[in-house]
Amino acid sequence: MNGRKFWNHEIETISPERLKELQKNRLQETVEWAYTKTNFYRNLFDQAGIKPEDISDLEDLTQLPFTTDIEEATDIPLKDRIAVNDEEIKMWHSTSGTVGAVVPIPFTQKDMEAFIEEGEARGRWTMGIRPWDVVQVLTKFDCCLLGYKRLRTSLILLSAGRYNIDHQISMTKNAGVTVIEHMPSLLLQYFGRMEELGINVKNTKLRIISGVGEGWAESYKKKIEDKYGIPFMTLYGAVEIAPFFAAECEERQGMHINADMGILEVIDPETGKPLSDGEEGELVVTVFQREAMPLIRYRVGDVGSILPYKPCSCGRTMPKISYVKGRVSQIINIGGKRILPIDIEEIIATIDELESEFRLIWEKPEMDRLKLKVEYKPKVKNLKNLKDKIEEAIYKNLKINSEVNLVPKGTLGRVLFKAQRIEKLY
Repeated sequence: MNGRKFWNHEIETISPERLKELQKNRLQETVEWAYTKTNFYRNLFDQAGIKPEDISDLEDLTQLPFTTDIEEATDIPLKDRIAVNDEEIKMWHSTSGTVGAVVPIPFTQKDMEAFIEEGEARGRWTMGIRPWDVVQVLTKFDCCLLGYKRLRTSLILLSAGRYNIDHQISMTKNAGVTVIEHMPSLLLQYFGRMEELGINVKNTKLRIISGVGEGWAESYKKKIEDKYGIPFMTLYGAVEIAPFFAAECEERQGMHINADMGILEVIDPETGKPLSDGEEGELVVTVFQREAMPLIRYRVGDVGSILPYKPCSCGRTMPKISYVKGRVSQIINIGGKRILPIDIEEIIATIDELESEFRLIWEKPEMDRLKLKVEYKPKVKNLKNLKDKIEEAIYKNLKINSEVNLVPKGTLGRVLFKAQRIEKLY
């Protein structure tokens, strides 16, 4: 196993022509299954005047209506979405509750195997993780741990250290951890605490950082890599769209999509119009071969783009997605320009006098200027100069006016799960 380059050589190096044929066949099977087995899709397609036999090619996918974020669609009974009997469900997961209610997600045995084998495991193998690695998952996502288990890596159990950061750091050092998987916004805190405890990150055995669960500014990635000499690799996915994932390879120019496991579209979030490769918009996913809970033209709510296709030096032929920038619900209109928190994060990461914590103050749907709270480092003396420096950088990079409020370190609190960058006041 150690010597092989690909997790699934036949699929990961498939020709574009064969991939399209595979996708077409799986799409037809998926639509038929969803229509015949769930009340939700049968009603949805009937209302649109569409039958499964109408979907005979990939281009026909756009005839089907979109489905919305299941955290927000709480008016649809869960049982209407489920396509199998209760006894066939062998695992329950859930959404994170980031934008709404926490929603249970069921998996059959077949779903579980695809989730772990071709989702979690293939993604980590693509990032360069191998059976001889010692892996520490700090996100508390046990599904990720199952993927590493399938890779036969050595594992630090989620409960090891009892979720105490100092104890977890002790495990990182003493167990010889080579791969850490963490939420990007929490990683800086983790490494900062290691330094406070007198541990030089460079002197550990760490060789890969796996970032999951949220987007992160490229400026911060570069800072981490320059400071510690450890590559920051990215994996994209969500529980509800598993096993449809995307992972970064050694070329590190976007993430290879598990395109055999689903179809990715990008649309304008306001109009629903399909966008071309390279254009940034809302991600829409159709998942193949999901028995328990089918998902067809599911608006994930994340912002990204499909990259223009070109051969990858790693040998994989799967198309690529950009790094995901954030959520559609986080887009703020400032002076006619649409920005996301990560756009500000990119700028903050380049200013050494600033901490990583900040908040965008969202007062109304459209604003003339950006209002921003950001923490500064204790050593800073001239706050007026720093304020001017930030506002100038924001205008230079984003061409928007801003009003920056500098606050001491610790004022905005620390991230406990996913980064919360917006204070919405309306």
